[in-house]
Amino acid sequence: MNKFFFLIFLFSGSCLLSQTRLSDGSWEDKELSFDIVNEGIKEDGFIELCISKNGFCVENLTIGFTIVIFDKTGKEIWNSLWTGKDMELKFERSFPEAEEILIEAGASFVINKTTGTRIGTGQPLKLVKNLN
Repeated sequence: MNKFFFLIFLFSGSCLLSQTRLSDGSWEDKELSFDIVNEGIKEDGFIELCISKNGFCVENLTIGFTIVIFDKTGKEIWNSLWTGKDMELKFERSFPEAEEILIEAGASFVINKTTGTRIGTGQPLKLVKNLN
């Protein structure tokens, strides 16, 4: 059983620590993305997000982002800015008419909450998800 946990730890650690140190001393990881952990926008007006790498949420990363919700005609029905401090988001209301959501970071880097280090992502993280 200990070998099993060690292998999981080893695998997840090698996936998450594969950032590249650039010649100017900055860090870069172009494999990061937004991921939806739990979503109930239509029913309860909430969504839980994370910044992930290779399908694993990296809990100590954050970035400010915008969420835009669209209806079936493509019309924007909600737009909000979030700091990224909390990734469990509750909207003022539910959106039963929602068809698509756009989540887009405000910058082309994320911040390691533990060290304060910026990690470049090449371009702002972006996720478009159909809610059907």
